[in-house]
Amino acid sequence: MKKRIFKITSLIFLLAPLALAAQLKPMGQPQQGLTRAVVIGVSEYQNERIPKLLFAHADADAFARYLRSPAGGALPDAQVKLLTNKDATQGRMAAALTWLLEESKEGDHAIIYFSGHGDMETQTMMNHGFLLTHDAPASAYMAGGAFPVFYLQSIVQTLSVQKKVQVTLVADACHSGKLAGSATGGSVSGTQATTRLMTEQFGGETKMLSCQPTEYSLEGRQWGGGHGVFTYYLIDGLTGLADANGDMNVSLLELQRFLEDRVASDAAPHSQLPFIDHVGNKALRTMAQVDAPSLAALKIERAKPKPGDWNTAVASRNVPKTAEEDSLSLALYRRFQASLERKHLLYPEEDAAYHLYMKLRDRPSMAEYRQEMRRNLAAALQDEAQQAVNDYLAASPLELRRRWSFDERYEQYPAYLGKAAEILGADHFMYPELNAKERYFRGLNLRLKGEQTRDATLYRQAETLQLDVLKSDPNAAYAHNELGLLARRRGDFAGSVLHFQQALALSPTWVLAETNLCGSYIDLERPQDAVEACSRALEHNPAFALAHHNLGVALMNQQKGKDAIAAFRKALQYDSQYAMTFVKLGEAFYLQEKDPEQAIAAWKDALLLMPNDVNMLYNLGLVSAELGRAETAMEYFNTIIALHPDNAEARLEVAELHTTADRYADADAQLQTCLQLDPDFSDAYYLLARLNALQNRSDAALDALETALAKGFRDRERLASDAQLNSIRRQARFKALVKQYWPK
Repeated sequence: MKKRIFKITSLIFLLAPLALAAQLKPMGQPQQGLTRAVVIGVSEYQNERIPKLLFAHADADAFARYLRSPAGGALPDAQVKLLTNKDATQGRMAAALTWLLEESKEGDHAIIYFSGHGDMETQTMMNHGFLLTHDAPASAYMAGGAFPVFYLQSIVQTLSVQKKVQVTLVADACHSGKLAGSATGGSVSGTQATTRLMTEQFGGETKMLSCQPTEYSLEGRQWGGGHGVFTYYLIDGLTGLADANGDMNVSLLELQRFLEDRVASDAAPHSQLPFIDHVGNKALRTMAQVDAPSLAALKIERAKPKPGDWNTAVASRNVPKTAEEDSLSLALYRRFQASLERKHLLYPEEDAAYHLYMKLRDRPSMAEYRQEMRRNLAAALQDEAQQAVNDYLAASPLELRRRWSFDERYEQYPAYLGKAAEILGADHFMYPELNAKERYFRGLNLRLKGEQTRDATLYRQAETLQLDVLKSDPNAAYAHNELGLLARRRGDFAGSVLHFQQALALSPTWVLAETNLCGSYIDLERPQDAVEACSRALEHNPAFALAHHNLGVALMNQQKGKDAIAAFRKALQYDSQYAMTFVKLGEAFYLQEKDPEQAIAAWKDALLLMPNDVNMLYNLGLVSAELGRAETAMEYFNTIIALHPDNAEARLEVAELHTTADRYADADAQLQTCLQLDPDFSDAYYLLARLNALQNRSDAALDALETALAKGFRDRERLASDAQLNSIRRQARFKALVKQYWPK
């Protein structure tokens, strides 16, 4: 029987798609149960062909000491499993993680820390990255001895999704070295490919990785006498140096900013930027409560001069001559310059340029240089926010994705602009513009937060701020564009068209506003106007992927499948990271071109960009079943059930597959669970009727069919042609039911 595909209808790409925002649900405050940790560090490997590391074991030791210290919560030894070097075999790692699985209960906190090598032997096996334990082989990782990432994924999913345990995963598995994956011949090494795999969301965990997928981790003696730069600053930050607002709590957002600043700065000229991921609001995720004595001791330790310390390494150019005898002012001024150069402007407060400026500005020895400092700092603060505006105006794909994901940097921009206005003063000619942009970013943040929380009241607050922007600057096209997006979020599609048109009147060649206008015309079911708007956008920028995407959606609405497919492929040619373009491409192939094989290929690509997406798994399962690939379909539906045990639709499809394969007992078990989850699921009762009819249980089959009809089943054509009901079709009760619900 051919079923209707799960069609995603609200995925027209605008500035911040609701479908993406809906995935970003806050996790709330930390759990109040017990904390347990598995901490693993491997520097020495049994196989000599695996390069040794210097300090991975030392990092694990240090992290375990932190957890056992007052700063880390003073965890007793019974709650921390530490495995290093020869003790960190695959078996012992598995045992420790099994302990974590079995002992953890709802409301507990589970911490998994790994420092060592990671590798992916062949990049064609995208889910087979490995963490190399002490007894790992130098190749053929699947043979054993290395710990597969998909094991870790399963563990995290079980803890976070099924057991409702708060999970923190910390990994430093991207050290350089000649491993099996470095011989694949690709542009990305196996180490980097494994890191990329680790960046995927496994369940609801908080994830901290030492670097981005294209980078390597650094370690050296300059960090605490022998550590990785990431773990060194991770422990510093958790101990309290990341507590930017001084509330004695370190939030994940504060920790991220601290790590990004310190690690990136110390690693230079090498590139290393930690990867921090969390499903909810990072500002609400408390990572550590600060122990005041521990923080005080750490500050004393870090204040001690060290060889090669950046303070002594900063060049002394432009040092105020009048400050030469004022050693304290001189040191502060050098730190101010260094902070400006590193763009360490406001957060964290320690050594931030703004806070150093406030300490220096009233010192007599700095009078000659006060205005230069003021101008340079105000310019730096403006630049950070203005660059975001400029990139947005230029429709930078990176900037668009930052907005779609509500990058935490957006929370900084209003503060940057407010401080810049404060420094320059109300009489400065830039003051009104800075205030306008500060309100713009506050409004933008309210909209992005509203999309995450589905709180419509935030849209009204955001709209008020954007209207204030226009009072200050009637030519602010970006505010009109934002008002258009807000109108669309409220369902006022006609109003959104007017705002986008006003934006285009002020900026006629702005490709993004024209593309957003296309989206609103699609909402209004005016596909020809939508096509024309996107065509104008592409005249201005033929390489703008978003315009090609929206054009494809508009062409689909005109039933022009082949043209839509061409537009989606153009979008992917210019930016292959638009997951929803793969989604819509699959829909065009399946629904309009009747090409299920191409649809499957497109949806698999979508799944790579948004792993474990239920809609894609469901579509892939349905189409695989239609093509007679029962085992493949079963895998997709079972994956959904593993991720979401309460998904009744997936269980119904599994029951259908069991029924087709004559596995009646398995089908019945799934149906019973399905009906427990959704007692009003008419399709489930209909399948139960078919299942009983196949087993010649006439009364049970007719009972189930009657319930299905009472619950709303109305597919007359399906009922009339279903051969699995032949055993009851001639019975009077069957005919009476048909007559009751279809009198004619």
